[in-house]
Amino acid sequence: MTYSAIRLFCLMALGCIALPGHAQETASYSRPQVQISEPVYVLNSSIIINGLLQNINPQHIKSIEVYKDPGNSEAQAGASHLKNLSRFGVINITYPKRVRSRTFAQVGRRLGLRGPLIFALNGHTLSTEDAAALRIAPVAIGQLHIQKPTPEAPETRVDIWLTLPPNSSHSPRSPGTILLR
Repeated sequence: MTYSAIRLFCLMALGCIALPGHAQETASYSRPQVQISEPVYVLNSSIIINGLLQNINPQHIKSIEVYKDPGNSEAQAGASHLKNLSRFGVINITYPKRVRSRTFAQVGRRLGLRGPLIFALNGHTLSTEDAAALRIAPVAIGQLHIQKPTPEAPETRVDIWLTLPPNSSHSPRSPGTILLR
């Protein structure tokens, strides 16, 4: 093989190597198509556990509180940080066992985000007091959407979409059953 053939072969090989490309960041993101109409499940008034609900042993539950009406300030005086989590209600479960969780600030740090952060839960913006009072179980996080700061909004927005509880409707037929007419 001649020197020019080797050189041509090396150039062709370099052209076939995939180089990392840098694309522009999108200014918007797509939200889930379906409106999430499920309540937010909270453990001991502090930990959001939507994805962990099926692992909770019902025999160890001490009490359950349901916060449905965000306008009813009398019923929610004791749990003011829970009143604006979801317009579909909040179910607070008192449970003696501990579960693994993170603060919202820790979630932001694990994502490598710096500067002022605003957190949202299922599209609903949380106040800084609510975000400081609450924690979230890692299995409760279904999707994360991050909006970088702009001149109009100087904070980074982290929108956390919770996992949905398992579907409780069971079919009378076994999986894989084919129905013919």
